[in-house]
Amino acid sequence: MLEACELNSVSEEDYLELGRAGLGSCLLGGLPDWLVAYSARVVRFINFERTKLPEQILRHNLEEKRKYCIDISLDAERNDAEIQAEGVYNQRLQNLAITLDKVRYVMRCVFGDPKKAPPPIERLSPEEAVSFLWKGEGSLVEELLQSMAPHVEDETLNDLRSKIQVHDPSWSDNILKELQKSLLWLRDEVRNLPCTYKCRHDAAADLIHIYAYTKCFIRVREYKAVTSPPVYISPLDLSPKYSDKFTGLQEYCKTYGENYCLGQLVFWYNQTSVDPDSSLFRASRGCLSLPDIGCFYSKVQKPSRHRVYGPKTVKFMLSWMHSNCLQIEHSVGHLPAGDEGEATPETMAEGPNMVIQRRCGIDEDIVVGVEFSGEQ
Repeated sequence: MLEACELNSVSEEDYLELGRAGLGSCLLGGLPDWLVAYSARVVRFINFERTKLPEQILRHNLEEKRKYCIDISLDAERNDAEIQAEGVYNQRLQNLAITLDKVRYVMRCVFGDPKKAPPPIERLSPEEAVSFLWKGEGSLVEELLQSMAPHVEDETLNDLRSKIQVHDPSWSDNILKELQKSLLWLRDEVRNLPCTYKCRHDAAADLIHIYAYTKCFIRVREYKAVTSPPVYISPLDLSPKYSDKFTGLQEYCKTYGENYCLGQLVFWYNQTSVDPDSSLFRASRGCLSLPDIGCFYSKVQKPSRHRVYGPKTVKFMLSWMHSNCLQIEHSVGHLPAGDEGEATPETMAEGPNMVIQRRCGIDEDIVVGVEFSGEQ
């Protein structure tokens, strides 16, 4: 989606791809270019899935049937797999068409002409990335300094502030490269500070390291929320099971939230969700959701001493990040009091500030995209 939003143009190959899938001007006419380009990319995925799915279905079906059957016709099973894959393919295209129709309606309500709808996401410029991480109000560095202030001496804190100003990457010709260097410098400075169970500078340094190797920062552009005209429902519109629940006409209005279009486009394959934007928060974080850097610094008088964050847990955390493609709701967790045993995905080490809350929301409209490299 980001690629389509940045290009905001449709190629001839995009139109050919959509046409071969049966998506023509009746469905695509009047839509903004970025949305047509995104639809073409979704169709390419659907086509790719169509080529790979029969083999996967066949393997699954054979594994299941061999548990109960001895005589299995491979040709018949292969034919069944092809039929199932074709059914999935057609359902995918139908769901995409329904999604485009829903999004067109909301865009028309918000902007009048759907073509005027801007892309729902945009990449932060290098200057905006510096503001978000280094020197803007509420930036990562500002939150770090505020969180560590009660736990370090004033002289140490003031010295760190002065050094941070010196390492401001704003004036570099290559801002993003300089920003990464500044973050890696800050990581080493924070890691060298002495840790206690009330202030885990080592954990904060690890978080800064992940930010330093983040390649893409994205902002969500929210649309205005709209409410549909009322629809009047009578008992005759419902099944007998519900028709006696009320009498007369009942007025119903559907409210579309600020992120409805983005949620619908992300979950284009699922038409059973009434409010797709409500499920968007987790998906928007990708496979890794970073905690607040302030959670590594205690804000209570007597924080628990049983939280663990050491080499063993870090090693497990990194191996889990690399080996799993599932959603990770937080990058660090905690061990229950008195439990010094093997770490598990449910009991991962966390900073000293109480339990790290599951963060699935979009803070300040910023979504962080993390791409791992070998250096991590």
